[in-house]
Amino acid sequence: MKLFYIFIILQFYSINDDLLYGKWKMYRNETMESILTSKRFQLEDEQTQQALAETFSKVLNGSFYHFKKDSVVFTDFKNDEIIELKGMWWTEGDTLIIGQLEKVSVQKYLITRLDESELHFKLINPRDGIPFRRAKMFKKED
Repeated sequence: MKLFYIFIILQFYSINDDLLYGKWKMYRNETMESILTSKRFQLEDEQTQQALAETFSKVLNGSFYHFKKDSVVFTDFKNDEIIELKGMWWTEGDTLIIGQLEKVSVQKYLITRLDESELHFKLINPRDGIPFRRAKMFKKED
């Protein structure tokens, strides 16, 4: 019976899509932070540490999502560079879904915070549908 009530609550909980409109710049990535503070990273040589820190800095400084009414422009890191991609987006409850236009690819994200100034989400593992533990955090640009 508890599961039924949780299902009913989730059906009525949904994201206000209007809050997503606009450009969001990444300011924090918990996965990168976890790697940079890990024991394994600390055991790497200085050159490897520097290279990884520079890569993470490039990703953090270049990552954004720009949501329009029915489309989104966003970034990814491929072959040591930031690239822009285009897609379609929609929400289902607390889940953001983005379908890339250049290839058949759909990615889901659990939105953990959304207000006028901040967007936080966690990538949902496509294999088991469970969100990863660490979030990406964005601030809205003017």
